[in-house]
Amino acid sequence: FRAEALPTGTGSSPGPSPERIEAAVTAARGRDAVIVTTYDMVAGSTQRTLVARLVATGVPVVHLALSNPYDIARLGGRGTAPGASLATYCWTDVELRAAARVIAGRATPRGKLPVAVEHADDPSRELYPIGHGLTY
Repeated sequence: FRAEALPTGTGSSPGPSPERIEAAVTAARGRDAVIVTTYDMVAGSTQRTLVARLVATGVPVVHLALSNPYDIARLGGRGTAPGASLATYCWTDVELRAAARVIAGRATPRGKLPVAVEHADDPSRELYPIGHGLTY
């Protein structure tokens, strides 16, 4: 694998600037895949704009929710959601290395949600129940 990191400020408030988003979109074009991280995304966050713009490039996008699984629900929407999302629950070396092994196919994803994840636009509806998890 050959990888290039482009810090966009997803962990900062209010999120990546329009210039950083544009730089990420430009860098994504022509790549085999893109890995994007989010951290505690809130309504109106430019993190959501970043992910949607990356998805719009047509390049496969893998999303890592670095803090909690709720970011996954906030990325919903047909045509704007990434091809795959993985909740790591933390951003330390251990979690990031584990996520890299899963993405590279060297480890099988496993685990179950410890919390229910509701639809971002309708919290009364459950998107993923406690115990949900996918593997292959």
